Amino acid sequence: MMIPGVAVAMGGQDWIVPPLTLGQLRRLMPKVRQLTEIGAAMGEAQINVLIDIVTAALQRNYPETTPDRVEDLLDLGNASAVLNAVLTGSGLKPSGAAMGEAPALGTSPGAGSGSARLVSNMISGPATLGEKSMVSSRPPVDTATP
Repeated sequence: MMIPGVAVAMGGQDWIVPPLTLGQLRRLMPKVRQLTEIGAAMGEAQINVLIDIVTAALQRNYPETTPDRVEDLLDLGNASAVLNAVLTGSGLKPSGAAMGEAPALGTSPGAGSGSARLVSNMISGPATLGEKSMVSSRPPVDTATP
């Protein structure tokens, strides 16, 4: 029985990408934070992290999946969508922008620029858990004038 997830196209077929387990998320979180950009500017370390994360998620539904197979399935056209499917399904929501929101002004148009921003927003999100926000604090009280 397949674990529910997000359907993504890779290598000419649809794959159901389930969320990471809590154990996988705990082990992979340091790697997730290393991902800052998905695109042609990625370094070898970032590509390896991407492959590790996607392989871990896919193995829940496709136990025979290997990192070598994932490496052959991922490309610059689908990498952002696949990673977003894994992270969003795992509860890592983008911070600051709604899922369907357009990327902020000033981002260069191009393959995956909005998705790369979405991924980097997701990655920065969990790190801020527990920090205090001043958003709901009351403003300073003005001196009353008679």
